[in-house]
Amino acid sequence: MNNLEHTGTKIAKLRRSSGMTQEELGRHLSISAQAVSKWENGDSLPDLPLIVKLANLYDCSTDYLLGREGGLTSLIPQIREAFHQMELTERIGFLEKMITLAEGPVSTTPVHSEGHASLVHIHLGPTGLGLWAKDRLVCIASPTFLEEAVETLSTEAEFPFTLLSDEVRHVLLILLRNIDDLKPYYAVDEETLRTQLPASVDLERVLTECIELGFVDRVRGGYRLNFRADLTVRLLAMIHQMINKQGSMNVTVGK
Repeated sequence: MNNLEHTGTKIAKLRRSSGMTQEELGRHLSISAQAVSKWENGDSLPDLPLIVKLANLYDCSTDYLLGREGGLTSLIPQIREAFHQMELTERIGFLEKMITLAEGPVSTTPVHSEGHASLVHIHLGPTGLGLWAKDRLVCIASPTFLEEAVETLSTEAEFPFTLLSDEVRHVLLILLRNIDDLKPYYAVDEETLRTQLPASVDLERVLTECIELGFVDRVRGGYRLNFRADLTVRLLAMIHQMINKQGSMNVTVGK
């Protein structure tokens, strides 16, 4: 496909997706519908000023319209410049779109509230953790960071995990699934739990406490964290890592 055909195809696709006719696009650009038709048929190219107007109208880059295949990396300077000029809410909205594009198949049942204006979306799988609440929060964590955060909890526990007893914390960590193997029917039997906890721990009492807290479900084959608890432990581990790891936190207060 030559440049004329490539650009014409892109213009036609953008025009149709916006619900415009060739006449309507022509009026936006102060040209005739016949000129738009010639672009889309690959008979001519828009002049440079009109390429810029098209990019602004359809919120795309001129590179996209002209068929330059430079990859996403080539857009980083433009994204960086625009990002620093955005308001905080605009940055969150942009990152929300990136999470939506980057997410893979959801490996577990996501938490959601159907029809709610601030729908929470969660992706948890081998590519890491992505979480956003529309207009409120964006959170991305790589598998490496999640694993490091969880490993830290096996040897030490500061706030916020001091809100839980050591016994409950140990049970939650044992039941936490490997992020590369998020099987829906994962469970740990009671004998395995006993072998991984100190002999002094009253396992029945601790499991009862975990179940009452809403963290653990008793299922066929043993015990498992429910999805909300699995996510909560990982998020608490991330908070623990960020606020307690020396030299790792950079805080900006105010504008």
